Amino acid sequence: MKKVIISVDSAADLPQEFAKENGIEIMPMLVVADGKTYRDGVDINGKRIFEYVEKTGIIPKTSAVSPGEYMDFFEPFIKDGAAVVHLSFCGALSSTYRNAVIASARMGDVFVLDTKNLGGGIALLALKACEMRDSGMAAEEIYSELKALIPKTKVSYLLDSVEFLRLGGRCSALSALGASLFSIKPCAGMVDGKIEILSKYKGKTKDVRIQYVNDLIAQYPYADKSAVFIYHSGVDGEELESTAKTLREAGFKQIITAENGSIISLHSAPKSLGVHFMA
Repeated sequence: MKKVIISVDSAADLPQEFAKENGIEIMPMLVVADGKTYRDGVDINGKRIFEYVEKTGIIPKTSAVSPGEYMDFFEPFIKDGAAVVHLSFCGALSSTYRNAVIASARMGDVFVLDTKNLGGGIALLALKACEMRDSGMAAEEIYSELKALIPKTKVSYLLDSVEFLRLGGRCSALSALGASLFSIKPCAGMVDGKIEILSKYKGKTKDVRIQYVNDLIAQYPYADKSAVFIYHSGVDGEELESTAKTLREAGFKQIITAENGSIISLHSAPKSLGVHFMA
């Protein structure tokens, strides 16, 4: 049986050490600022995105990875006699998935999955894929099994501000002003491959974060407790530990904390918090 390589687009925001431990390869997505192209997680990260927006008031753009770039990424694995299962960024939000599929058709033995997701939605599927790989499953089998798991991913981010949504044209200046005046913190999440506002919280940031985590636990009492990802953009370490403690007490076993990368940071703004799991 062929060796199986599990790879993801960088919007999975996997910590480098975690990816290395689990044998997950990462394809950097692309960000364009001031006419220059940067590779997510290599040349640019979430912190640099925030610095750029604070300085210029402009949200950088993303640029889809080309079919040729995907071919260059997959080629060493195929030449080594392996098969690849690639977990792509949401196809409805970018042509990245389509380009990966074009590349796979030219390469052979590359199975590209539209995860319809980002962040932990990709990361959780990658973790499951690694378990299947390690149990001896073939690439095509892993691909088929993962497709059935996509609807089970629960991905949401509690935003501390709607400023990035305003700058990116996703909400009006008036709506942004209202959210600011009334201390409204929207919770955005993935629904059928689209980003939607799931709920709105009101109050102090720290209190709202506690409520957000507790609401998720209450909403999904039969969640898959094997793994949960905590994503954030500059949230205080004490709060992150408190969040992890709450999830641990709720029965979650493996808790992975990671910083939002460039792609997620383009939309989430500083101080966002996301808790992602399967249910």
